[in-house]
Amino acid sequence: MNHMQSITLYVALLFMLVVCACDIRERRIPNQLNLAGILVGLLLQAAVGGVQGFLSGLSGFAVGFAILLLPFIAGMVGGGDVKFVAAAGAFLGWQLLLVGLGIGVVVGGVVGAISLARRHRFAEAMRSLAADLVCLSSGVRPTKLRASTAVETVPYGVSLAIGLAAVIAAALIKEVP
Repeated sequence: MNHMQSITLYVALLFMLVVCACDIRERRIPNQLNLAGILVGLLLQAAVGGVQGFLSGLSGFAVGFAILLLPFIAGMVGGGDVKFVAAAGAFLGWQLLLVGLGIGVVVGGVVGAISLARRHRFAEAMRSLAADLVCLSSGVRPTKLRASTAVETVPYGVSLAIGLAAVIAAALIKEVP
């Protein structure tokens, strides 16, 4: 890994730290922050790898956006989370993004389960999830998992950022491509 690739990953970590602070404090990730992340990520990718780097960042952006689009449409994540993951993809490319998202989704699931259990709503949420999965499998739009109807929300961007940061740390330590 060359010096510029390391700088790109450190800037991505800084971006994720700011996103976490906003998501925890305001329960939203501002559009301006996400737009800045997308632009900086693409510019750094281009600076490191030229056209190929730019295309890597662009593919990461597209994959990140596409992966969270359906959960957003279903009301399961916010628009800021979708744009944050797209921005993270601009920094990381699609391969590191997918690994980091996998970790982040697991972290988010654990955090969500703990939150539900703490409020004694875990069983109710599992019944709602089962109903939504039946709806999805039959082509009907699910209604139960909407964040707007929840009594307490969890800043999902933080969980996603934890997974993405873990992949960045591994890349910096072990020079994972």
